[in-house]
Amino acid sequence: MSNNTQNKDGIRVLFPTLIYEAWFPEFTAQEDELVSYVEALRDQDEEGRKISVQQYPSGYTSYFTNSTLFNDSKLEGLVRFFNRCAQSYAQDHNWDTTNYQPVINALFANINPKHSFHPEHLHPYSHISGVFYVKSDANSPAIGFKDPRMARWMMPPAADGQRPENSFHAKLPPEPGKLFLFPSWLEHGVAQNQSDRERISMSFNFEMRRKPTT
Repeated sequence: MSNNTQNKDGIRVLFPTLIYEAWFPEFTAQEDELVSYVEALRDQDEEGRKISVQQYPSGYTSYFTNSTLFNDSKLEGLVRFFNRCAQSYAQDHNWDTTNYQPVINALFANINPKHSFHPEHLHPYSHISGVFYVKSDANSPAIGFKDPRMARWMMPPAADGQRPENSFHAKLPPEPGKLFLFPSWLEHGVAQNQSDRERISMSFNFEMRRKPTT
């Protein structure tokens, strides 16, 4: 049993929401290749483009037609990076990583041209969700997270400045080659892209599965 005793004055943090950030070390060498990969995926995915018209306003996602891109050998190095980050993230939560391990169960590509957006949503049937940015610029929309504790909205006190620690929404700007990991239950979305450049990302999910026994 863990020791819950605190022996000094101060703050005790309960129910934290952890966001993991990391940069793909090989991104500079693979940037053009990754951009071309996602663009080719869109161009060849006629069914996905049709579904995206209804399900992904003004943009494209391979979620409905190809969400197992982790099986593509062209992305092997990137998926290894995702796996390392997910393992670190699970350990940061003090989850049981002796008997369980994070296993990727979805990886799909997204393209947000001008005026495209993604409404707030969450990812069921997984424990860790993430996004990796392939292409973006300074004007690309940030990913936004919403505090799920609705009781906080009842009577919020005035805040001394706008900080993630005391806000109800947090926005984290995209950056090419950067990854964010977050709990799959955390509601998130992307505002409308006002930039003339496409914003290209890859989204993915992990679930904690029991390790095989020998």
